[in-house]
Amino acid sequence: MIRSLFILLFASTVVASAAYATGDCYSCHGRKGMPGYIDRNAFQGSVHGSIDCTKCHIAISSYPHGKAGKVNCGICHFLGRDGAPSAQAQEYKLSVHNRIVPVGQNAVPVCQTCHGSHYIYPSTDRRSETRRQNIPVLCSKCHPREFKEYGKSIHGIEALERNNAMAPTCFDCHQEHLIPPAGDAQWMLSLVRQCGNCHAEQIKTYRKTYHGKVTQLGYATMAKCSDCHGSHSIARVTDKASLLSEQNILATCRKCHPKATIGFTRFYAHAEETNRAKYPVMFYTFLFMTVLLIGTFTFFFVHTFLWAYRSLKERMNKKGGE
Repeated sequence: MIRSLFILLFASTVVASAAYATGDCYSCHGRKGMPGYIDRNAFQGSVHGSIDCTKCHIAISSYPHGKAGKVNCGICHFLGRDGAPSAQAQEYKLSVHNRIVPVGQNAVPVCQTCHGSHYIYPSTDRRSETRRQNIPVLCSKCHPREFKEYGKSIHGIEALERNNAMAPTCFDCHQEHLIPPAGDAQWMLSLVRQCGNCHAEQIKTYRKTYHGKVTQLGYATMAKCSDCHGSHSIARVTDKASLLSEQNILATCRKCHPKATIGFTRFYAHAEETNRAKYPVMFYTFLFMTVLLIGTFTFFFVHTFLWAYRSLKERMNKKGGE
């Protein structure tokens, strides 16, 4: 009888452990007011809703358990286990976020910092922390100064105040997971192309200038969009706060050209030689030089052709006379 009771007790323990092992944790964590409370409906509607708790909380092997410990998302995502997307985790490993030297316990941004812990939804879901409209506020948790500057910029006003879905947010410039250091040369050059995705006409005229041609050759030390317009606090040129306003443009140019004068600032950074109304001097100069160039080549082409014709004719006449 004692042996039977022992077997029965052991069997019930195994069943309870098996039930616990499948993620049936709501008996405690499903109670409101309980530390670590989980809203069952909200969690089951998340991207991880069908995953057992112990798939993530791998350190928990008994019930009741002690401190759960921080979940390492890489155990699935970095290796691509069970169909988990792995590209983002691998990019994060190479990002500047993963290179930050921890100062405090939570100094290094991890997956949960941006995506949350239990209630993770697709970025298209209104509840998602990484929804496009939520990205600036999300990044402001660690970058409050940049967010403050961005909020006053033309980009920030469009995104935050006017809900313009086309306005650039942090991820458009800094990328999502593969975030490079701010001083990375290749990234800075890629920003020029990124700006051109929205400002097609401006990038076209910029590429015609000395600055644009040199950056296109791969030299990041040359003036780029952010060097003249700013990075987070971009304002309209007519705004006094703009780096290109009448009050600030000389100081902006002098960052690269310390001996620049007021006359130097009259340089056309985005001039279009075919725009007679806006740039009449450049238009007529371009027209004159084009006519001169075509005229010169035409004259010498005709001259060379006639010269060759005459030389050939004289040679043929000379042979006939012999």
